[in-house]
Amino acid sequence: MSLQENIDRLQPIGLDEIGDADLMNRLDQKYLIRKEWISTLLSECENDYQILEVGGNRITTYSNQFIDNTQLESFNQHIRGRKSRFKARIRNYGSNGLSFLEVKRKTVHGRTVKARIPRSNEHAWNAPLTEEEINFLNANYAYDGGKMLAMSSTFNRMTLVSTALHERITIDTDLVFFGEKKEERLGSLAIMEVKQERINRFSPLLIALRAFRFSTPPLARRTSLSKYIVGTLLLNRNLEPKSYRRAMKRIEHLKKET
Repeated sequence: MSLQENIDRLQPIGLDEIGDADLMNRLDQKYLIRKEWISTLLSECENDYQILEVGGNRITTYSNQFIDNTQLESFNQHIRGRKSRFKARIRNYGSNGLSFLEVKRKTVHGRTVKARIPRSNEHAWNAPLTEEEINFLNANYAYDGGKMLAMSSTFNRMTLVSTALHERITIDTDLVFFGEKKEERLGSLAIMEVKQERINRFSPLLIALRAFRFSTPPLARRTSLSKYIVGTLLLNRNLEPKSYRRAMKRIEHLKKET
């Protein structure tokens, strides 16, 4: 059965029905997977999840404009393994055209707490920050001098909502990262993120993922490689820390596979 057929078999859920499954305060687990696995994962869990459907679409294009300061404190705090850290971005949701300025705070206990404010639709989704937005950033983002970077990204996302657990899963495919003069793609690789109120390793999708546990690392293994970190390292290889060198080398090899 094709990926589209497996997507079509899932029961839909609307934005107005998600409620607490929006999980603005949560625990996250990220996994790098192959796009070709998604069909199998969905077929194994088709009775355990609904799929977000907006305007008749079950896959939505997203765009990110990343934010950091001149010292790249957000990037550096992440790669140094600091438990308490912040990330910021502007995100445009292709399903409804809405855009938000978002700040994600990772607590020392591993929880992700997200704050956001809507952007005006009178200007481009990635227009310069307004005074109100700068004030919001100063109040919620721990690093001084946060500004819009030259780096942006686009990707396609499907969102799964558990029928029994307080859990939401996003699967991002067709990732493209844009720098000032460079573009990088993740090719056949996808990023899956499991978002839960409390860590539950018996999540049906995580159980289904075990079928791929013997794949070459970092595939199918929990990782701290967010889209911001992967994109920054792909576009700026001079920033690559020793601790990430092996993983990035494998990603470079894997993303070229068809």
